[in-house]
Amino acid sequence: MSELSPMILVVDDESEMRELHQLLLLDAGFQVMSAEDGKQAIKLIENTDNHIDIVLSDVVMPEMDGYELCKYVKSQDDMPNIPFIFISSLETLEEKTKGFESGADDYITKPLQPKELAYKIRNLIELRKRNQDLSQQVMDSQTATMQIMNFYGDLGQILEFYKVSIGAKSFFDLAEQLFDVTRAYMLSCSIQFHLPDETLSFGDKGEISPLEANLIELARKKERFFTFDARLVINYKTFSLLIKNMPIDNQDRIGTLRDSLGVLCNAVEARIDSLLTEKVDAKKAEITDVIQEVLEQTVVTFADIERSNVNAIEGMMEEIETSFFALGLSEEQENRIREIVQECMTNTSKAFKKGQILNAMFEDISENLNAMSSIKK
Repeated sequence: MSELSPMILVVDDESEMRELHQLLLLDAGFQVMSAEDGKQAIKLIENTDNHIDIVLSDVVMPEMDGYELCKYVKSQDDMPNIPFIFISSLETLEEKTKGFESGADDYITKPLQPKELAYKIRNLIELRKRNQDLSQQVMDSQTATMQIMNFYGDLGQILEFYKVSIGAKSFFDLAEQLFDVTRAYMLSCSIQFHLPDETLSFGDKGEISPLEANLIELARKKERFFTFDARLVINYKTFSLLIKNMPIDNQDRIGTLRDSLGVLCNAVEARIDSLLTEKVDAKKAEITDVIQEVLEQTVVTFADIERSNVNAIEGMMEEIETSFFALGLSEEQENRIREIVQECMTNTSKAFKKGQILNAMFEDISENLNAMSSIKK
């Protein structure tokens, strides 16, 4: 990666589109180089002095189209980590599948949105950097996993997954435990969790590209086991598992793997359901605590109001009785005032009784909540 701003290589056979893309990228703060076809692009990439950070390519071009260019770049030992984005007006599942199979990292349809383009470029460059940092760790992890899991057959690995997945505290943990098994199968995988409030994607070699995530979402609309070339997508209600390197030259092994992966996915689905239930239970407990606090405060507030009202009425009665001497009222007038005050006290007493009933209801609810909390603990 260049030390200054990232260098973007724009590849398009139409000069107007190259110039437009160059202007957008320069305005976003990138350095830009351009090529009019795939062959010219390869020459620029192979010149190590150019430090190409990302390739932005059209799909339909003469001599060498975008798919061929991408396959070539990704097949070279010194080039496969260069992020590759297609820019095209073609947006079908078939076209995006071709882009994914050629090794592309993203696929943007025309017309371009400058902010979206700049965001995707920066995101892919950062993703490349993070995955490079994780590469050695992943290789070490794969080696250690293989040494351990080679002692088990497919069934033993699945049984081991059942045991360890119980300890998964998050969907990331569950994905990592699943990848431990698929690595032992010599499979490269990604998983996408479809949860009630979010979608989470994880790859066995780090974060997955936007195009890979989009491809899984599109394949999710297909059947339970959806195959294209050496790739297999297994779709469940709460997740989709993408296997990227099924052994298509060994049909017997494919049959065994499909059966084993089916059982493994059943275990994944069961643990997802448990994690979702635990999440709901935690939320219920939180709500219960809030309700408990509100009820306790309500009871205290009601008691304060009741005491204040009683004191106010008693004080009013004393004031009225004292005022009778000063006001010079007739006996009839004094009796009438006493009747009004007595009627007020009667109504207040009725209100207090209703309040006492309500207070008793609050206390009953509070006791039930306490009992529920004790059971959960």
